[in-house]
Amino acid sequence: MLSATTRGSSTPGSPVRKGDVTRAAILDAALAIAGRDGLEGLTIGVLAERLGMSKSGVFAHFGSREDLQLAVLHEYSARFVDRVLRPAVRSPRGLPRVQSIVDCWLALLAEEVQSGCLLIGGASEYDDRPGPLRDALVAIVGSWRSELVRALEQAKDCGHLRPDTDCEQVVFEIYALMLMLHHDARLMHGRESIVRARCGLRRVLDGARVGVAGTAAAAAGDRPRQRGRAGALRLAAARTRKTPRNH
Repeated sequence: MLSATTRGSSTPGSPVRKGDVTRAAILDAALAIAGRDGLEGLTIGVLAERLGMSKSGVFAHFGSREDLQLAVLHEYSARFVDRVLRPAVRSPRGLPRVQSIVDCWLALLAEEVQSGCLLIGGASEYDDRPGPLRDALVAIVGSWRSELVRALEQAKDCGHLRPDTDCEQVVFEIYALMLMLHHDARLMHGRESIVRARCGLRRVLDGARVGVAGTAAAAAGDRPRQRGRAGALRLAAARTRKTPRNH
């Protein structure tokens, strides 16, 4: 399950075992292969060749190919938490935290335009294939969606979002935009994918914000009359290049 406390269980100053270092190196290489070729493209043989190890050396750390795939999936999940959720929980509860989550997630997806997102790719691989890998994917994605819903519910409790906000629907729309970003950037090679995703995410959140008259006002804010549509995209692009200093 996703949690901001997923990592950090090791004792500071504790000795690092050689086996742990080797396992970490194997997972790093496996993540790179799985990001490029998918979890189904990850094999013990390919991994051993890349690392210059024997297959038996890899098997010493992972008893089977499925064990390796599951370990890679959980490692990706832990790193996702480190990159997206953990920085965001340092922001105040409410809309600032929701915005931080969205910004961190968007920044990660922007990096994964080249390497691929393991969760999005895995959904295509295992959506109709019952088994441990599908179960793990469903649990990870379901937990992530629950974290988003919780952050939005907190924003509603703080008075930042309208009392009638359907947080499940907002999460659905946020997720849809993230999936479209991945699709448009990787398949269609869209040059404005991140800009358009950021504009869409802002509309979704503004549509639920207290004091904003629905999505029409949010859309108008994304398309200033003086600048026109092209100007709005240039403005959004400039904002995208500014990396938030504190999540």
